[in-house]
Amino acid sequence: MAIPKEIYNLKLLYILVLLAEAVLSKTTNNTTRIVGGHDVPLGQYVPYQVSLQYFTRKNKYQHFCGGSIIAPDRILTAAHCCKDFDVGRMSILAGIRDLNDSEAVRIQVQSYDIHENYEELVTSDIAILKLMEPLNLDGTRIAAIDVRGGEVVGGGVPVTLTGWGLRLPVAFPFLPPELDNINYPTTLQTMDYHTITNQECKSSGMEDLTDTDICARGTLLKGACSGDSGGPLVTKTNAGLHQVGIVSYGLFVCGVFSVIPDVYTRVSVFDEWIRERMQ
Repeated sequence: MAIPKEIYNLKLLYILVLLAEAVLSKTTNNTTRIVGGHDVPLGQYVPYQVSLQYFTRKNKYQHFCGGSIIAPDRILTAAHCCKDFDVGRMSILAGIRDLNDSEAVRIQVQSYDIHENYEELVTSDIAILKLMEPLNLDGTRIAAIDVRGGEVVGGGVPVTLTGWGLRLPVAFPFLPPELDNINYPTTLQTMDYHTITNQECKSSGMEDLTDTDICARGTLLKGACSGDSGGPLVTKTNAGLHQVGIVSYGLFVCGVFSVIPDVYTRVSVFDEWIRERMQ
């Protein structure tokens, strides 16, 4: 029996919070966070990972999605992290392990390009951001991830997810600001699991899965969640790290059922589309 797609949208939890803020301050946002992960070790970086942030009416920057550096002035993310957003309020934060890092590099987003076939929770959940100015790729704190190639990734491939998303299955309500880190960590989280085949994914309730998707599944209480949307799913190859997925959607109550997979945009399907927008 298929599980209704509506409960899988990884941005739903976070967008409800931001919509509540919008009622008061006339701004909106969305996102997704890692459940069952752990802190990236102190002194280490995931140099291709960025935080996509929105400048709210409260005059503060708010993390709402992840993204990956694919060129000095290009960021790969999910379409649902951009659609209908005011690009003038969007920026990326790079070169960080912690969102409060004083050495963070912030650059405004100039424009975003959403795939023309994008349909929410259906297909082509991919977008590319163009930055106002290029990042300095130092290879240590800031570096690009390889996304080239159209090779299809099958099941059983070890993959790594990183993000600043919710680290509990659901957010604890009514926490005071000083305890907000219980829900939303400022330290970048990471976790490892494996891809499954699209057929396995469909058999696990995702009957409407398309060829533009790739699925991964972990153990109980592990997976992507609200705040991780748009972030990279990466595997290690003989040539180095390679991004195979973009966080798209998953179970509304994150990581509770180990049989339920997380769904990512399959990067290889969009190889030509990405190449055309790298110029």
